[in-house]
Amino acid sequence: MNKNYEPDGQFVEKLEWQLSSEFRRASRLTSSTGKIAVPRRMVAIAITVGVLITGVAVTKAADYIKDSWKKKIEMARVETEVELKKVKLESIRKMASIAKTRVSNGLIREDEYQAMKIAVKNAELAFKRSLLNLDEVRMSGEIPRNELYAPMVGGRDFVSERLKTEINQVELVLEQFMIHQGRIDQLIEQNLARKDEVEHFQTEITKQKMMIDKIQDRLDLRTRFLAGEITAQEVEIKDRMTGAERNLHLAQSKVETLKRQLKRRQALAAQGTISHREFMQLQYALDAAQAELKLATLEMDVLKKLK
Repeated sequence: MNKNYEPDGQFVEKLEWQLSSEFRRASRLTSSTGKIAVPRRMVAIAITVGVLITGVAVTKAADYIKDSWKKKIEMARVETEVELKKVKLESIRKMASIAKTRVSNGLIREDEYQAMKIAVKNAELAFKRSLLNLDEVRMSGEIPRNELYAPMVGGRDFVSERLKTEINQVELVLEQFMIHQGRIDQLIEQNLARKDEVEHFQTEITKQKMMIDKIQDRLDLRTRFLAGEITAQEVEIKDRMTGAERNLHLAQSKVETLKRQLKRRQALAAQGTISHREFMQLQYALDAAQAELKLATLEMDVLKKLK
């Protein structure tokens, strides 16, 4: 070998030092026996993904616990409602049984017993409605919904079922008012009541009939919505419009009736047949009815702009 290329002792020493240093550095970067070395960036990404997955799992678990407790609370509420309605129904049935004995003994009038029978039917419907609510909560885990655009639950239309129950309840109220009107008619024939007293029951009878029509209209809207004929927004506006129209009609009828009564009472007050206080009470009732009419008119105007 040419002496110009022959390494001297200093070169060899430095070369050995560099090789040793490189070996130590490589050893530090290499994983222990049986393990694969992973770049730091990949490790960071893996840790981040793990944290995110854990976070999502914790959030879902929290939501599940929240929904579970929400359902338990709502179940407790409707179950309590069912028990209360059941107790009330049993109590009214016992009272009706007593009334039946008394009417047969001539201790109470027949119309009073009929009123008690209606009360039993009404309590049965209230109990039935509470059972509907309980079934819906069991199936959905949420508060019962009465919006006409509410979805069906498990293929069952709870909204329509409650509306039909509501119609039956209003029909019972209507029957009750008709019984009262019959009683007033008898008293008028016996000169024990004034003719204007029957107007109150006639107004209420008209009101209940209109209420039945209103609920039936809501049932029809519900059917159209489920059939896909109208949207949720349309059914909501139509529902409010129908209700507003009936409220306006009822308010107008109430104002007209009270005006007639007030005119007659004014003459009676001038004759001293009735007290001034009784006359003023009727005046206050008319003022309230006129305020209701104004509100109903305003509501109609607002809804017409939304159409």
